[in-house]
Amino acid sequence: MDIIGLGEAGCNIAECFSKYPQYNIYKIDVGEESDFDFINHYDDGSEIVNRYFSVREQSSAEDYERNAPDLTQFFRNLRDEVIFIVGGSGSISGMTLSVLSQLRDKKIFLLYVRPKLKSLSGDSKLLERATFGILQEYARSGLFDRICIVSNETIANHIGNLPVIGYFDKINEMIATTLHFINVFERTDHIYGSVEERVPSCRVETIGLLDPETSEEKPFYDLDMVREKSYFYAFRNDRLLNESDLIGKLEGQVEEKREKWLTRISYRLYSTEYENNFGYFLSRTSKVQGEE
Repeated sequence: MDIIGLGEAGCNIAECFSKYPQYNIYKIDVGEESDFDFINHYDDGSEIVNRYFSVREQSSAEDYERNAPDLTQFFRNLRDEVIFIVGGSGSISGMTLSVLSQLRDKKIFLLYVRPKLKSLSGDSKLLERATFGILQEYARSGLFDRICIVSNETIANHIGNLPVIGYFDKINEMIATTLHFINVFERTDHIYGSVEERVPSCRVETIGLLDPETSEEKPFYDLDMVREKSYFYAFRNDRLLNESDLIGKLEGQVEEKREKWLTRISYRLYSTEYENNFGYFLSRTSKVQGEE
């Protein structure tokens, strides 16, 4: 899977994925006069490409859309699955549909980052609202596989006590880490669990943190009318070897959630060598968010 970041927010989150050897990174933003590539080298001998495409600054979202570049060469080695990351308040988001149209042959997971809406000016707020709605409608129509919504404000509240310097760095790191582990878990065999088939119409989703001990959830966006949930529990291997009633506890938690949410629930249990136990989850819906 490769990562494409559009605009400042998209590129900063994309860069957070560069520490993982599973992804090539493609960044598109206003900035350097010339395009460039560099290679990330990892301890296991693997190499991952980090590419940058410079866009000329435009005066409006409409101008970015009208003057969107041909990215054929830039994307020439792109793999079949793509995470496309964009925020909706910057004018460069006007290029989003043009860039996506150049990825028609790819399976696209779109990560949409909602800014703190109260901090936006009138024009920026209108642009964000339009972008937010349009991208969800395109996801529901099947133009791309699904859209995942995360909110900077919601994540900041979960982290708490964020410093002014490094504020967005902490948020971006949490987004990238959470999405990376969910990607890994979805492609790794679990040792126990129950997995429901995904409802094809549920293409709008969010991700979040799961406390594996208490089952407390911290979603990265408050999703309306949730129809599906997937839980990923990661426990240390030594605990899985020694705690005989762990399965019963997890099944009890899942059943409580099923009764509370009245929705389809999948869960997976994984063995890890990390120091602490941890968990993540996905929530999905077919409803466009933000509608009155």
